[in-house]
Amino acid sequence: MAVMLENEKLRVVINEHGAELASLISKENGFEYMWSGDSKYWKRHSAVLFPIEGRLKADTYQVDGTSYHLTQHGFARDMDFEILHQAPTEVCFELRSNEQTLEKYPFEFVLQVQYILTQTKLEVVYRVINPSTKDMYFGLGAHPAFSTKLKATDTYQDYEVRLSPKESYPRIPLVDGFIDLEHVTTGAATLPVSHDLFKNDALIYDLAQKPNQVSLVSKQHGHGVTITTTDAKAMGIWSSYPAEGDFVCLEPWWALSDTLDTDGDFKTKYAINKLSGQQVFEANYAIDTF
Repeated sequence: MAVMLENEKLRVVINEHGAELASLISKENGFEYMWSGDSKYWKRHSAVLFPIEGRLKADTYQVDGTSYHLTQHGFARDMDFEILHQAPTEVCFELRSNEQTLEKYPFEFVLQVQYILTQTKLEVVYRVINPSTKDMYFGLGAHPAFSTKLKATDTYQDYEVRLSPKESYPRIPLVDGFIDLEHVTTGAATLPVSHDLFKNDALIYDLAQKPNQVSLVSKQHGHGVTITTTDAKAMGIWSSYPAEGDFVCLEPWWALSDTLDTDGDFKTKYAINKLSGQQVFEANYAIDTF
C-alpha cells in the first residue's frame, strides 16, 4: 500500500513497504525528482538503512560474545511499516522489533520515519526509540536516489553534485565496501557527474561542519534537488556501476560501514550510535526541489 501527500506545490508517494519515498513530483513543472526504481540498475527509490548502514565484515558482528548475521544496510528497507498517523501533508510510519528481528539484531527498538511536506520541501525525520532498560547500539542512514532525467533531453553528464558551505571536505575511501580510515583524502565540493565517478563505489564525505547541503543540479536548465542536514555524520554519493542508471543517490548517514581493521564488536564499531534505555534518538534531513 502507498500513501500520497500533497500540497499546492508537490505530490509525494511513500510506500508502507520499507517506509520508502517512491515519488516526488512538482506540480509546477511536472518533474519527477525520484529515480524510477528500474531493477536493471537499482530496484529501490529511497531505502531506509537500519540497524546498520553499509556492510559488516563477513556480514557478521558480535554483541557480548554472541555472533549475529546482517546483510548490507540491514533489514528495515525490506519490512512493512505501520502507519502511526496520517494527514494530507504529513505521515509517520513505525516499525517495531519482533521475534524475527531479535534473531538478527538483539535489541528491542521502535523505528519511526516521518515525512512532512511544506511548500517545495519534504522533511524526513527519523526517530529511534529504545523501549528497554538496556543500552542499544545501531546504525542509521538514508538512501534517496534522484533522477538525472528531469527533462527527456537531459544527459547524465549534464548534471553535477555541489556540496556546501565548504570548498572541500575530507573524503573517506571504500575498499571492497569497507571504510579505509588510513587513506582519507580531500574531496572537491563540486563533482561533474559521470558513470566513471562511481567505479570505486560510493564517494563518502565526512560532514564535520554543520549544517551541510548537497545538491544535484542540471548545468543546462538549473533544476534539481538540495538535501540539507544538520546532524548527519557523513554524506554518501553513489550510483550504479557498471550498469548506467540515470540517477544519483545523495545519502545522509548517521553511521558507516565496518572499517578494514574491525574486530567485529558491535558496541565499539566505528561511528556506531549508543542509545540508553527509554531514550529517543532523532535525526532529520530535508529535500528541497527547484
